[in-house]
Amino acid sequence: MQAVIYKILPFDAMTGTTIKFSWNGNQAFKNHCVIRNNETNEIVYDQTTDSFKLEHKIDLEKAQLVNGKRYHAFITVLDKDGKESDSQPLGEPFLCLKTPVFRFTNLVKNQSISSSSYEFSLEYTQENGELLDSWSISVYTKNHTLLSTSGVKYDTAKLKHVISGFTNKNEYLVQAVGTTVNGCSLDTGDIPISVTYSVSSIFSILEPTNLRDVGAIQIKSNIVSSEGHLEKEPGIYIDNEYLDLRDNTLTYSEGFLFDKDFSLVLRFYGLGPNQQILNMQDEAGYLKAIVTHRIIKNQDREFVSLFELRVTSSWYSSVFYSNPLPLLSLTDEVGLCIIRQNNLYQIETAKLTGGESLCF
Repeated sequence: MQAVIYKILPFDAMTGTTIKFSWNGNQAFKNHCVIRNNETNEIVYDQTTDSFKLEHKIDLEKAQLVNGKRYHAFITVLDKDGKESDSQPLGEPFLCLKTPVFRFTNLVKNQSISSSSYEFSLEYTQENGELLDSWSISVYTKNHTLLSTSGVKYDTAKLKHVISGFTNKNEYLVQAVGTTVNGCSLDTGDIPISVTYSVSSIFSILEPTNLRDVGAIQIKSNIVSSEGHLEKEPGIYIDNEYLDLRDNTLTYSEGFLFDKDFSLVLRFYGLGPNQQILNMQDEAGYLKAIVTHRIIKNQDREFVSLFELRVTSSWYSSVFYSNPLPLLSLTDEVGLCIIRQNNLYQIETAKLTGGESLCF
């Protein structure tokens, strides 16, 4: 009766490997491993290990393995009485290879990317001439949920791939894996990155058209006029800059669409605790979003201000909170930004008192 040796993947002769096998005979008390050079049939390893496990870890101090060479491994099993099983007639072939270099050439741990897309570049080298068979690049959330992948690629001449869709002010994990032609597994491991980039708002793109028959130029713009209506007229303005809504409501029902991806920026001051400052809903009334100013105590038992965004879709509600701000006074100016992308919401605030610019 013979043990059956499982396939031995290529490994570095300097780091060794563990040879695993199956056995259906008496309880194994020891196993005996012999390795021969494939070309010369010379024995380069001969060692017996006391173990109940059906595996044999190569003792590197007693092995004469060289990278770039091919070998055959033979395993026999010894029971409690020292009775040894038959050896395999041909043995299991394997190859020793120097550990390949497989890494990103333009990415390091905790790197910050300043764009919503990035072209990742890989490097593969192996000093024994082992060729790369396939590779892939994947991006995950911090919880290791897959967001995007290149899929398995077999073009090894150009190890580059562009991944898009990075969300501003988020963190990700990037990983590349591969396989050589002889089955050696490659893995860069998870590399954490952050994404921070500036988002420019384009309020108007002008499209000129030459009307040569009438000697004029027609100009089109993407500006959509949105006119708000006050509940109580006339409205009261403060310093010709702010509209006083402390005892009033401003409604936009035209030129404003609460749908798909969007961003909304507001600037205001004079808030009270638990005051609702914004109420949005779609035309059918199934989707609603309400922003409320809250005052809470932080971990240091200090009062702080933050903003609660409650989104209700049909009968389901989700609540999102902004970053906390020092407790706001009635004269503190505040900038608030709401972003929805791929049905995910984000709310951020900034205290603008003192002439700070409104920038998120």
